Amino acid sequence: MNLRASITFVSSLALVLLAGCDSDQGPAQLASTQPANSMGKPIEPAPESKSFPDKKDVFQGAEYDPGTGAMPAGARQLNLRLGQIVEVFHGSLTPADGQRELAFYLPEEARSVVQLVVETSGFKRTYFLRAIGLGQTVGGVVERRWLDGSGNDPKSVADEARIQNAVRTAPYLIAVTN
Repeated sequence: MNLRASITFVSSLALVLLAGCDSDQGPAQLASTQPANSMGKPIEPAPESKSFPDKKDVFQGAEYDPGTGAMPAGARQLNLRLGQIVEVFHGSLTPADGQRELAFYLPEEARSVVQLVVETSGFKRTYFLRAIGLGQTVGGVVERRWLDGSGNDPKSVADEARIQNAVRTAPYLIAVTN
């Protein structure tokens, strides 16, 4: 027998033997409509939960609702449209004036709503906000020495607490709409 005929014979024998094997690929089998429990009774749905609108639970009380109450003292409100760029703050580092350098700060969770853009010219820094996502957030003016080299994040946990206090004292309430 020649080599080509023997390879063809072995290949066709393997195909015949493997043709009858089951495969787990393909569409899934439909589940039966009979109940799966051993008692034979259908499973009843869970009881409905009832809410009590006159009482707030812990999480509802902690939600931020910008529509209720007056704005905090010293707060500024910015209403932006998606893609809009607004100038929000001018900073200055003049060595002779004796004042601390200030910077505009956005917490990490605010960076998905607005982007902070800083323009530097000599000792002047101008801070802009660009609306990049829908939502509401907060930012504020802080001392530059509390921020790391990039100017985006606090240097330490103590500086983070100082930053949070400064933002609470004079927040910029930022809302981005379509």
